[in-house]
Amino acid sequence: MGRNNHSYTEEQLIDYSEIKKNICQNMRIARKLAKMKVKDAAPALGIEPESLKRIEAPSSEVGPSLEVLCGAIELYEQDPNFYWKDWEDNQKLLETEKEEN
Repeated sequence: MGRNNHSYTEEQLIDYSEIKKNICQNMRIARKLAKMKVKDAAPALGIEPESLKRIEAPSSEVGPSLEVLCGAIELYEQDPNFYWKDWEDNQKLLETEKEEN
């Protein structure tokens, strides 16, 4: 049984772990595009550097709170849609920028 006592089929269930991983990796990419270090970004987001490292880790089980995600969108100055794009596509942007510098 799901929320409100409704049952769902397998097709109706959403795999939030992949969505969370995508958002977390995009947070890492956005931070790097903003040329910010973890030690500088974390306090601005209201969290400890170790917490930001855990959020950004590829194998992390921890995702950002809504407050941290909104803070990252503002701090890193990326369009909110950036965080929903496939992180591998955004990684290519980061690699292209590194090559140009």
